[in-house]
Amino acid sequence: MTDANDDTRIALVTGGNRGIGLAVCEGFARRGVRVYMGCRDLDEGRAAIKRRGLAGVEPIRLDVCSDASMTAAVGAIADAHGHLDLLVNNAGMSVGVRDKPSDESLAQARATFDVNFFGPWRLSQLALPLMRGRPQAHIINVSSGHGSSTRIEGNNLGYRSSKSALNVLTQAMAAELADSGIRVNCMTPGWVRTKLGGIAAPRSPEEGADTILWLALDGGGETGRFYKDKALFPW
Repeated sequence: MTDANDDTRIALVTGGNRGIGLAVCEGFARRGVRVYMGCRDLDEGRAAIKRRGLAGVEPIRLDVCSDASMTAAVGAIADAHGHLDLLVNNAGMSVGVRDKPSDESLAQARATFDVNFFGPWRLSQLALPLMRGRPQAHIINVSSGHGSSTRIEGNNLGYRSSKSALNVLTQAMAAELADSGIRVNCMTPGWVRTKLGGIAAPRSPEEGADTILWLALDGGGETGRFYKDKALFPW
C-alpha cells in the first residue's frame, strides 16, 4: 500500500466506459487525475480507453449490484494507492419509461433501485475509509431531474423514486460528513445522448459531464446540494 498522503488525486467513476461516465474519465485525465474506470466488462473499458487515447485511465471490473465486486475494486485501489479522492456514482439504469404506477413491475423497480440507489450507497460506504483525511475528497452522485419532487409525473416510478432516494442519500451523507471535509453532492446532467437517454437527446455526454468536473475539480458548489449546469436545482 502506498502513502495515503501522496498528492496524486485518485478517482473512481462507475459506468465509466461510455456516455457521461466516459466523458468524466476523459475530463479527469486531462486535468491530471489518475482515474479508475469502473465497468462490468474490462474489454469494453479497454476499448473505450484505446478509442479515446486516454492516458492515466485504468479499467477496473465493477458491478454495482455485486458487493463482492465493489469490495474487490475498492480493495485494489487501496492496495495501489492507499487513498481515494473522488467517487462519481454514475452507473444507472432506466426501464419501463412509459409504465404507470398501477402496473409497473415491482421486480423491475427493485432491479432499478439496486443499480441507482443501493449500489451507490454501498460503494460510498466502502470508499469512505480511503477518502478520510484527503483535502479535496468528494462523492458525486449522478441523479436526474426526474427525481426532483417538483417534477414528478405518473410514469416510470421505479426510476424516478430511485433517483429521489439517491438525492436523500446525498443529503444524509453530507450531513453526517459535514465536519470531515468530505463533500457529498448530486447533480442532474439533463437529457443527454447516451444509451439511457437515446439519440434524440439534445445534450452531448461532455455537456452532461461538465457540472461533475466543476464540482470535483474547480471547487464549485456547497456540500449537500443538488446541481444542474453549475446552479442549484430543486430537490
